[in-house]
Amino acid sequence: MTATDQLTLNGRVQPLSASLGQASWITRLDNPLEKEAEFLNERPNIILEKTFDIPDEITEALIDICGLGYYTLYVNGQRISDAYLNNDVTNYDKTVYYDTYDIRNYLKQGSNKLSVELANGWYNAAPITILGKYNVRKQLAVGKPCLISQLTITTASDEKIVIESDSSWESKPGNYLFNNLYIGETVTDDITGAATRQKTVKIAGPGGNLTPSFIPKIKRQKQYLPAVVANHSANEGILIDFGTILSGHFLCDIAADYLGQVTFLYAEELNADGTLSFDSSISGTYGVTDEAHGINAGDPIIQKDVIKKTEQEIFQYENQFCYHSFRYVLVKTEPDTGSFEELLSNVRAYSLHTDLASVSKFHSSSDELNRLWEAAQNTRLNNIHSYFEDCTRERFGYGGDIVALIDSQLYSHDMHKLLKKVFMDFAHDQTPEGGIPQTAPYVGIMTNGTSNGAGSLGWQLVFPVLASRIGQYYQDTAFVQEHLPELLKHLEYLLAFDFDYIRYCCLGDWGSVDAAIQNRRIVSPDQEFCSASMYLILLEEYKALFAAHNVSETMMETLELRIVEARSAIIDLFRNEDGSFSSGTQSSTIFALKAGLHRNEAEKHQLERNLIERIQKEDGVFRFGIFGMSWAYTILSELGEDDLICNWLSRRQEPNYLSMLTNGNQTLSEYFPLQSGTNKVQGSLNHAMFSSYTVWMMEKLVGISVKKDCSIQLAPYFATDLTEMNGSLLTAQGEIEAQWVRTDANSFMYSVTLPESMDYDFRLGYAYRIINKEITASGDGRETIKLSLQIADPIEAVRWGNA
Repeated sequence: MTATDQLTLNGRVQPLSASLGQASWITRLDNPLEKEAEFLNERPNIILEKTFDIPDEITEALIDICGLGYYTLYVNGQRISDAYLNNDVTNYDKTVYYDTYDIRNYLKQGSNKLSVELANGWYNAAPITILGKYNVRKQLAVGKPCLISQLTITTASDEKIVIESDSSWESKPGNYLFNNLYIGETVTDDITGAATRQKTVKIAGPGGNLTPSFIPKIKRQKQYLPAVVANHSANEGILIDFGTILSGHFLCDIAADYLGQVTFLYAEELNADGTLSFDSSISGTYGVTDEAHGINAGDPIIQKDVIKKTEQEIFQYENQFCYHSFRYVLVKTEPDTGSFEELLSNVRAYSLHTDLASVSKFHSSSDELNRLWEAAQNTRLNNIHSYFEDCTRERFGYGGDIVALIDSQLYSHDMHKLLKKVFMDFAHDQTPEGGIPQTAPYVGIMTNGTSNGAGSLGWQLVFPVLASRIGQYYQDTAFVQEHLPELLKHLEYLLAFDFDYIRYCCLGDWGSVDAAIQNRRIVSPDQEFCSASMYLILLEEYKALFAAHNVSETMMETLELRIVEARSAIIDLFRNEDGSFSSGTQSSTIFALKAGLHRNEAEKHQLERNLIERIQKEDGVFRFGIFGMSWAYTILSELGEDDLICNWLSRRQEPNYLSMLTNGNQTLSEYFPLQSGTNKVQGSLNHAMFSSYTVWMMEKLVGISVKKDCSIQLAPYFATDLTEMNGSLLTAQGEIEAQWVRTDANSFMYSVTLPESMDYDFRLGYAYRIINKEITASGDGRETIKLSLQIADPIEAVRWGNA
């Protein structure tokens, strides 16, 4: 289906057809009392079909549809939409998103057929045990795969024909014998049962309100071809290497002459002996035993697809209802076969993620910086499938990761609609007392949380931060005002605790190189101090948010009083005589600065000096966790320490970013590699939590910043090791393009193109002098400012603009 066939707004179909209120949730009548232990058994997935006649020419045909967990719609045998992994993931007990399509061009006068293929998705989650302890099936809204839809047709004679989902639809088996997001798919080409008609029944369906979907859909993106293919004796199969890690779909054609079972095993890396290593992608264990398939409850989950081929025809296989994180695919066959060429052809893969519109570009004379920018973009997108996931191994929507990455997300893609959807995901799972969960949808994780079902403080910070960026960056204050009751409820919940209790309820600066393992738990540096500071940071975030909204004076006074009390208590408890806090780690220092733990400017400057000196003393290594790392790029840049940041990003010794990109991988790792160090925690190799550096790359290397009040600042930093830089950012006021070139050791040419009407503030550091300035209008409402710059002895900083 092309874009012109859909009723769209920013790439999404809009709900213009009749209400779904008259339709019923339906499913195929399988065993309604099936036990968890039977989940891994093979059974064909569900296909629901409706045949109907249209007696006249068609002037309009709109279908509202939702299939849970995932669905694919066909009209007269043609697939509608190029989206995958439909429907939008959320708490289905609160909201169920549906799509609307204009299918007029797919219908005809006479007989027609609707076919909907269903898969498990998140709605029929497996009872697997993630991270060794979380059975998400126990927490999510779950049920049998099911459908609700209503097709409304208007004919040339103005007749209305309404086709609703009900028990008159026919059911039949599909060729997916098994499908699960974490494990993979088992598929057969045996279609002998396709003609088998089974009973369709109405069911209650999920309890959430049916709501029009408004975010971009999940689609296949970049295509990857194999870099290396080889028969591999160590792996006892054919090993396909795509040359880099990707998150998405695998596709191939299986030769007509081959009959038997083909298994595809997926991994992100190899062991030293060349065999597949699954350590970075194992999400947990199966949780149940399936003796028929040789699976024990404690067996680790390995990503795999199985094809059972019975027909002497070419079988075109492609992932449909799952996605994998992989670089390597091991092909095993039973019975064994010959070479790759005799078995497979047309092998390829596609990255798969929510189809977000890009808003920025970056390119420099440094291949390493270009690779870091690309890796950050790739990894963040690899983990967006209608919500923000932490990694392709866990696939949970952690609030802490969202906080750490939100500004880098804003500088990467148009996030307006997705941020609103994710905010509502957290609102849907807000506890009755007002707490915000560690993840949305809630999956049972509440490590160091404040109370029943609520997450730790750094992860609850996501609620006001999301509201802040929606209101400020996208100037959508109406959305924030609409959700003030949930935000106020959260703040009241936070204020209900005594400081002496709540100051412990956080994981601190999670992911730090300085983290230690104590009693089999990962402990962040200065965790108690950072946790107490996080409470203050949370309250300050609410103070700033509510200052722009209609909140009672009493609430604001109460909030201000608690902020003063918390700041004083933290200083009394943790400040040392030398001005440092706790043990003086990088994490504690950056948290102290972020929380404003100083009583005067002298104490603030001392903290700033402590931070810089600590990093220098530790060989320029940024040892922060996900929060500290994100804040450090901004705070250090404001202190004029861009050289310190640049040296860290280009650092070649471990720990460093570039080690994550070895062997051609274009994704970031969950932890900094420390081959000779003490950090042996195995993490995902496709995890975006440390990709916050792209904010600094845009704001300083390209030189374009969007401030909290949505004002534009142009303040380029001319890195010593770079000869040229160019990039662009699409803002609410229009697109800005900037570039600079080093013309000799002491001179630069800088230019920026932007709308003539744009308000901006230009700032140039003390070490540069403007030799020449030209402003030219392009005639299309844009202007270009060109500057000739020269390094000089410190003179007064240059600043101008039309802001």
